[in-house]
Amino acid sequence: MKKLFLIMFAVLFSTSAFAGGWSNLLTVERVFTEGKTDLIVIYTSGGIQRTDGCIANTWIFEADNESRRNRAYSTAMAAIASGKKISFWYADTCSAWNYHGATSIQLHK
Repeated sequence: MKKLFLIMFAVLFSTSAFAGGWSNLLTVERVFTEGKTDLIVIYTSGGIQRTDGCIANTWIFEADNESRRNRAYSTAMAAIASGKKISFWYADTCSAWNYHGATSIQLHK
């Protein structure tokens, strides 16, 4: 009975281990592409640490092809130029350098 209770407790209160989804609205502070890997690195403000071990307001956009990478970079640059906010689709894992990993980006009014 104790074992069953512990398992139920662990399952009910560990949902953040499977978290992920859209971030809150963020302000883009700066963007760059890393030289060797061509990752898009985006620094924001207004965010929180979403995953244990990741650094708040630091994102790496991971694209599976050049076209997606170009669109994501353009979206981040448009956010800087227009002053609009963005949000990221993220998984509950840290990417390179303990930055949050993102696979989608949205531009908001």
